[in-house]
Amino acid sequence: MTAQLQLFMILGAVVLLLIIFAFLKRGLMSVKYSLLWLALAVGLVIAAAFPYVVYVLRDLLDIEMPVNLVFLLMFCFVLVVLLSLSIAISQLADKCKRLTQANAMLEKRVRDLSWFVLPTFLADAEWKWYMMTRA
Repeated sequence: MTAQLQLFMILGAVVLLLIIFAFLKRGLMSVKYSLLWLALAVGLVIAAAFPYVVYVLRDLLDIEMPVNLVFLLMFCFVLVVLLSLSIAISQLADKCKRLTQANAMLEKRVRDLSWFVLPTFLADAEWKWYMMTRA
């Protein structure tokens, strides 16, 4: 790996880290979801700063080319991101379902109570109208 490519990779990984920290600071990303991206950025910094790590992992996993290892790791990362987002969507769908059910129960309760409140309100309004016309 050339020094220019290594420098470019390190700068790219540092920029990714800065973007993640900016998103965290502005509240655009929660800490829960940023941990995965922070791990990726740190892994990229390590791989860029010490390219020998990629060769060692390649030999450990018995992969012929280092670029194949990089593609495999990126594919695994995308799968982990998809899994975490699927879990988050499932949790949000369950929460939405519970909120919808609670809202429906509250609307029914309001409708049931309005049968008791409405006649009293009308009686009060009629009484006020009667008192205003007598004066």
